[in-house]
Parts: sequence; C-alpha cells; structure tokens
Amino acid sequence: SLFVTGNILHRDISPNNIITTDPETADGFKGMLIDLDMAKARNSGPSGARQITGTIQFMAIEVLRNINHTYRHDLESFFYVLLWMCVRQSWSNGFSRKNEKAPKESFLQRWEVGSFSQIALNKQGDISGGFEEILKEFPESLNIVKSLCQKIRKILFPLGEDESVNIGTPAGDLD
Repeated sequence: SLFVTGNILHRDISPNNIITTDPETADGFKGMLIDLDMAKARNSGPSGARQITGTIQFMAIEVLRNINHTYRHDLESFFYVLLWMCVRQSWSNGFSRKNEKAPKESFLQRWEVGSFSQIALNKQGDISGGFEEILKEFPESLNIVKSLCQKIRKILFPLGEDESVNIGTPAGDLD
C-alpha cells in the first residue's frame, strides 16, 4: 500500500524497518514499514541523497550498481530480508532443533563486506548459481519455506533468452 496507494518507494527495506502489527488495531494490516528517512515519491526526480541509499545486506543488485531505485528493487530487498531471516537470524531465534548447529560461515556474509560493486557481484552469483547453497543454510524446521524462496527467486530473477538471470526492472505494467 505504501507504493500502490501512497506512491512512495521506501528504499531501505531491512528487518529493522519492518514491524508486525495486530490486524485488529492496524486497519487489517499484519505488518508495516517504518523509518521513511530514505523514502521518496514514486516518479519524482533524484532524491538529493549524496550516496546510494539502503542497508547494504538488503540492497538490490542494481541499486548497488548505482542504478535508479524502482519498485522492483524494494521487492528484491524484501526477498533478501526473508533469506537473511531464515539463514542468519533463525538459528538464534529458536527455529533450529537442539541437535542442529548453525553453519560456521554463511554465503550471506559476502553480502555485507566489501565495495558496492563486489557485493553486487557476490549477490548476483549467489542468486544465479549459488542459490541452492544458501537454502542449505536454513534450519531443518524452515525447509517448508525453501519452496517459497525458490518461487520468489524465479519471479524476481527470471531467466533471459541466453539462460542468464535477469536482474533488471521489467518494462511495462507494474503488475
């Protein structure tokens, strides 16, 4: 609704900016985005920000490459939040079984250290060729979420004619 009704791009989707709400007290909404410091009106000119905006681990590949932020980039960031929560946060939040141990190193660590261009390259490689390795980092109790992540990945990153993953915002109808 922030985008469709409010015509606003959030531009900083991260776990810290998503809250769950009681639908009975929040006009039927189960969650909200907060912290609109980096937000801008859709179809407005440049924001005036002097640097790339967002939380680095959750920034879209094209945003890391300094391409103008679109609705699709916010959706891509939501996807990264889902992956991050399943791979990195779930282990310390009671989703693992007693005999399971968190991976010592995670592919997603490569999404938070380095230059913007290196992180973009890491993400693109992980989404195209290393995605199954990321899914292996989920605790067993979240196996049910893997198929959802695979479906979202196919929607956000469809294969192009040359069988490479498309990371761009599609032209045409937003739906």
